[in-house]
Amino acid sequence: MPRDLSTTLEHYIETIHDLQKEWGAASVTDIAEKRGVKSPSVTYVLQKLKALGLVRYKKYRSVTLTPAGLKIAKKFEKTRSTLTWFLTLVGVSEEVAIVDACELEHHIHPETMARLTDFTEWVKGAPKDLKWVEHFEEYRRTGKRVKECDGDTWD
Repeated sequence: MPRDLSTTLEHYIETIHDLQKEWGAASVTDIAEKRGVKSPSVTYVLQKLKALGLVRYKKYRSVTLTPAGLKIAKKFEKTRSTLTWFLTLVGVSEEVAIVDACELEHHIHPETMARLTDFTEWVKGAPKDLKWVEHFEEYRRTGKRVKECDGDTWD
């Protein structure tokens, strides 16, 4: 994913992707409404995204992501999903996890995200009898480690 995109441009890509999934394409009006901005602001950003080869856009026509834009949108979608899942795993409410994941996805380093993705995919496929999540929940509730977790530490 290009690291030279501003967070604003990234948000527009996500908005266009969401509208494209729902309606097959996006319009300047729909983007403006969803982003809470005026149409001229959307037009300005669309011109930038078009110059970067990330959207197909003609004035007074619908807007769609190019394959490159779609790749970026899907990467953010996966990142947001992974972050949301991880945050709920460690006890963050789903509502807060969604908001935080939306913010974090634009600032997290690719190396960090790759390791977090590996971890979440491993946990999702791990044997169901692993008790570390239950032990973590107990620690969160009481501030004390479960007896079988005492012993060697990673420090």
